[in-house]
Amino acid sequence: MIPALLIWFGKKYILPKLQKRKSQAAKPVACLVLIALLACTLSLQAQTKTYQIKRNDQVIGKMLFNQQADGENLYLKITSQVNTRFVFKVDVQTEDLAHFKNGKLISSDVNRTVNGRTKERKKTIFRAEGYQLQCGSKQQSFNKPSIAYNMMLLYSMEPANIGQVYSDNFQCFVPIKKSAPHQYRITLPDGNYNDYFFENGICRLVIVNHSLYTIKMELVS
Repeated sequence: MIPALLIWFGKKYILPKLQKRKSQAAKPVACLVLIALLACTLSLQAQTKTYQIKRNDQVIGKMLFNQQADGENLYLKITSQVNTRFVFKVDVQTEDLAHFKNGKLISSDVNRTVNGRTKERKKTIFRAEGYQLQCGSKQQSFNKPSIAYNMMLLYSMEPANIGQVYSDNFQCFVPIKKSAPHQYRITLPDGNYNDYFFENGICRLVIVNHSLYTIKMELVS
């Protein structure tokens, strides 16, 4: 709605002034205002964030978060690549996708590749009667009328006053608790947990606490 209003404002008020004003000095100023409005519109419609992935203070990969808004639709995409070594070398690539419409999750995809081998693809799809869950060739229903907040949205907005969040990977709701001001903890079904740290509504740091390792994801741009 806001991007549409900005475009309308530019067409209705700025462009007519550009056409009417004879002063050549005034035109560049109006042009700059219009450019600024259009730039603001684009920034509201799309944003990309880059996170460094660290283990033992060593950079082992990066994660990109992309958000695209198109009218009533919101599209999210997270891609990451990690190269590290535990007992043996590990190369992990991920791609997560989500589509929201009017604040409701319409579909999501979770894709994982570990050392060149593709893991089972997981999908959550909204149907009239609820959600359909797919894990590889297996399917099951999830009788929930609406999913408004999933784990991908943690990189877009702080989960204030939210008690649970949908995990597209585990395909269930998981609890989220506020552990300190602008700090939240999500405990996963496998017993591991993630800590999320926010500043001015932006997720600046994620600490993945696994039984075998600890990984930090720090916002760099």
